[in-house]
Amino acid sequence: MLQFLATSTPFFAVIGLGAFSAWRGLFGSDAVRVLNTYAFMVATPAMVLRVMSRQPIAELWNGVFFAALALIGIAVMGLGILLARRLFGMSFPNAVSRGQSLVGGNFAFLGIPLMLAFLGDGAAAPIAIGLICDTALVVPLAIGLIEAGRGKGSPWRIAARLVRGTIVNPFMLSIMGGVALSLSGLSIPEPIDRFLLFLGGSAAPVGIFALGVAAWQWSREGRLPLRGVLPLVLGKLVLHPLLTWFVLAVVLRLDPFWVKAGVLYAALPIAANVFVISERFETDSRPLAAAIVISTAAAALTFPFAIWLVSG
Repeated sequence: MLQFLATSTPFFAVIGLGAFSAWRGLFGSDAVRVLNTYAFMVATPAMVLRVMSRQPIAELWNGVFFAALALIGIAVMGLGILLARRLFGMSFPNAVSRGQSLVGGNFAFLGIPLMLAFLGDGAAAPIAIGLICDTALVVPLAIGLIEAGRGKGSPWRIAARLVRGTIVNPFMLSIMGGVALSLSGLSIPEPIDRFLLFLGGSAAPVGIFALGVAAWQWSREGRLPLRGVLPLVLGKLVLHPLLTWFVLAVVLRLDPFWVKAGVLYAALPIAANVFVISERFETDSRPLAAAIVISTAAAALTFPFAIWLVSG
C-alpha cells in the first residue's frame, strides 16, 4: 500500500493543482479541450515514439502472454460496451469510452514503477508487452470504434472509418514508428531523443491537470454525475484483474512470474488517457473523470490485495 501511495501522490497533487487553478479563474471554459488536444495530439505521440523505440521488443517478446492480455482486454471491453448499450442506452461512441475504461489502466504513470518495484530485474519483458498491449491495442481500438460509430453509412464506409480512425492519427503513427525503430535496432539521434523526452514528459502532467480543471468546472456547474461510476470502478479494479488471474493461472497455467505480471497490469486504476481520448473525440467524459479519481484512490486497497492474491 505504501508503495502505491508513494507512486500515486503526484497524480492527486496535479489533479488538485488543476482544480485549484480553475477555482482561481486561471482557465476559461475552453481550457480542457485545448489542454487535452495538446496532450493527445502533440505530447503523447512524442512520449510513445521514444518509449517504444527504446524497448528491445524482439528479445523480450512472449506471444502467449501478449495474446492472453489482448483477448482478455477485448472481452472485457466488449462486455462493457454491450452493458453500456443495453442497460444504460448509451450511444455507441459513449459505450466505447466506458468499455475502454474497464481495460485502460494507468500503465505509463503507475504501472511501470510498480512493476519495477514488485517484479524486480525481470520486469523489462512484461513492461514492454504491457506497453504494446496498452498503446498498440486498447487505445487504437477504442479510437477506431468511436470513429466507426459516428454517423451512418454502408458497412464499407463504416469499415473505412474504423481503419482511418485506428491508423491515421498521431498516436498510432508514433506506435508504428517506435516499433519499427525497435525492431530495426536503430536509435534516435541524441538531439531528437532529448527533444522527444522534453516534449513527451509533459503528456501525463497536462492530461492529469486537465482532469482537475474539468472536475472543478463540472462540480461547480453541478454537471459531475456519479451515476454509472461504480460499475466502471468495479469493472476495472475487480473484474479485469480477477479474469486475468483466472485465465493466466487456471486456464493457461503460466509460470507464476507471468501470472503476477498480468494481474498487476490488470489491477491498475483507470488511466487518465481514457478521459483525454473521450474529450478529444467528444464523448461524455464526466463520469469517466470521476471514475478515474475514485478508482485511483480505491486502488490503494485493491492493488495490495491483488499482489497478495498472486503471491500467496
